[in-house]
Amino acid sequence: MIAHSICCEFKATNNEAEYEALIVGLMTAKNMKVRNIDVNYDSLLIMNHVNGSYEAQDPKMITYLDITKKLTNYFDTFNIQQVPRENNVQADALAVMGDVSKGLNLNNIPVVYITKPAVERLVHDIEVLALNQHNDNTNEDMDSWIRAYKYYLKLCVKPKSNNEVRILRMKASTFIVIDDELFKKSSRGCFKDA
Repeated sequence: MIAHSICCEFKATNNEAEYEALIVGLMTAKNMKVRNIDVNYDSLLIMNHVNGSYEAQDPKMITYLDITKKLTNYFDTFNIQQVPRENNVQADALAVMGDVSKGLNLNNIPVVYITKPAVERLVHDIEVLALNQHNDNTNEDMDSWIRAYKYYLKLCVKPKSNNEVRILRMKASTFIVIDDELFKKSSRGCFKDA
């Protein structure tokens, strides 16, 4: 189990915050190369949006749903089911922790601070992922190793040589991409800007 707590540093409705948590969880699973995923979720509305039982009406909810659907296409199998909040005490504690932990030094559970909504920060990346394309000319000033790690972790872009793939897989396993920033995982589970 990998515990994450998500803290939105922008105004978000409860439903937007629920989508943000789902999207961060799916991105984390994708970056870890998970191919089959079962999502236990306490938001009945979001779960029914994702499984198609309810239709999203609000333009922002439609965009969140679109991002989520594109992410779910990455997985070989994706299942989502509703878990009543009373049966999900640990997830509730993490949700509260993200809200109250600002300024606290929590070394064993990373708190992911999201500065912009997914509808602003991920729409382009998800479109690129869906098309399985990338532009080598973006961020030309970025060091090539950072670009290679980010392309590999975010978009599954691999080098041509099998040996280079093996080396990149080993080295990139100690990094994670959050909000388009590359972070190195420390031995204590914290993330440091690469």
